[in-house]
Amino acid sequence: YPFDKYDQTMVASFAFGGMENVTATTMADTEILAVKFPFARDNVEDLVSHELAHSWFGNLVTCRNWAELWLNEGFATFMEAAFREKKYGRADYIRKIKENAEQFIIDDSYNRSRHGLFNQIADPRNDSTMFDTTTYQKGGAVVHTLREEIGDEAFWKGVNIYLERHKFANVETQDLQKAMEEASSENLDWFFKQWVYGGGLPKLRVIRSYIPKNNQIVLKFSQTQKKDGLTPYVFILPLEIEIKTENGIQKEKIRITKRTQEFVFVVEGKPLEIRIDPNEKIPIKTIRWKS
Repeated sequence: YPFDKYDQTMVASFAFGGMENVTATTMADTEILAVKFPFARDNVEDLVSHELAHSWFGNLVTCRNWAELWLNEGFATFMEAAFREKKYGRADYIRKIKENAEQFIIDDSYNRSRHGLFNQIADPRNDSTMFDTTTYQKGGAVVHTLREEIGDEAFWKGVNIYLERHKFANVETQDLQKAMEEASSENLDWFFKQWVYGGGLPKLRVIRSYIPKNNQIVLKFSQTQKKDGLTPYVFILPLEIEIKTENGIQKEKIRITKRTQEFVFVVEGKPLEIRIDPNEKIPIKTIRWKS
């Protein structure tokens, strides 16, 4: 890696993998030299792209306080995947996003110190309240979901507005929301309420039935996540459905807005396979099929 080209410095006995010091990003030699081993190269590449991303998300614009740390770390984590998309293609991007989402989902299942991306328990005296899978991995996956919700053109336009408007200044979540709403001409209150200010994740139970005489598939969705001080009783979930039948593949779009909701689709043949969210637009979720 041409560290001098990117104003990066490799040092010995460094306590962290990397640190986004302005104009002198610092990397631990123990991390970077692992690039010699094929099994470690992905991790090294992600580390370098993550710390470079902080030149914009963290240095050019800086979170106003510790509660807003996700604006630094969530975006830098997302940019690891964005770099992979540019270099290796969409499939590797999705692999990375799914990996991030799965790390958060596992951690959320047992973590007693839970918080939203907007982190009301952030304590600078205790790193474990901030530097965790919520701030990093969930943050990156939520940025991806925002991109998918408003579309590529609006998303990158919003990123540009956000960075240009607030360069060399401090930012809050509402600054990002305003930039994305301006770029997309959409009201994103619902999105930020559940994904940023809320916590937890949607857990879906799906019952499928097929009615041959009417050529219909009925999908009944139930949200089973337990409501608490952070987790919404109902998540709003715009989802794509892919139905494979004997006569081809049929694609549908739904929007879940209730705790329990049914959708009926007319199909052109016996269903062979049904995929929910096949393109992982909302990777932070679990789905359980029930006969």
